[in-house]
Amino acid sequence: MSRYLQKISLLPYSDGEMWTGWELEGRSGEIDGLVLADQLSEDEIKTKYGVEEFLLIPEKYLDA
Repeated sequence: MSRYLQKISLLPYSDGEMWTGWELEGRSGEIDGLVLADQLSEDEIKTKYGVEEFLLIPEKYLDA
């Protein structure tokens, strides 16, 4: 299981964007569109990306 960061647009509700964190069960390594966060420090994740927690996505919900 690896941890990833994803930038999400808030359109049409706001012009802003935010980062969110995912823990993807059964996945490791690079995934297009996501930033692999396994090698980043907790401080860097909080400071640079503003992410304080990662949501676990069970493997059964991910495409093979």
